[in-house]
Amino acid sequence: MNTNRRTEPFRYTLKEPVTFDLHILSINGIQVPSKPVRAVLFNISRTGCHLSLPLNINPENNLVRIGMEMNLTDESIYLEGILKWNREQQDCFHYGIQLDIPEADIECLPRVLRRLAGEGKILVR
Repeated sequence: MNTNRRTEPFRYTLKEPVTFDLHILSINGIQVPSKPVRAVLFNISRTGCHLSLPLNINPENNLVRIGMEMNLTDESIYLEGILKWNREQQDCFHYGIQLDIPEADIECLPRVLRRLAGEGKILVR
């Protein structure tokens, strides 16, 4: 009998990273003026994602809430989350995002991920 001992969701790496507009919604609970920042998405799971930004934000000392509207398929998807970690790499700043998906939208992201897998646009890690 094959028993799956995986404790975290699969991470899906995009074959071609996706560029989109990211909005910083609040820092330490204080809303900030929403100005879009170009971001690049590298991988995603049902609970988080990895992206890069040209901004250096320190998530270790600040609670930073973000909003992202992206077109991974022909339908647009809106996700919100919190910056969890960062590292500088090649003049860019990489971030791990913990997604915060409302219960009403919980099936939207898995549906998009299944579609991307079917189209061969993502790799399962």
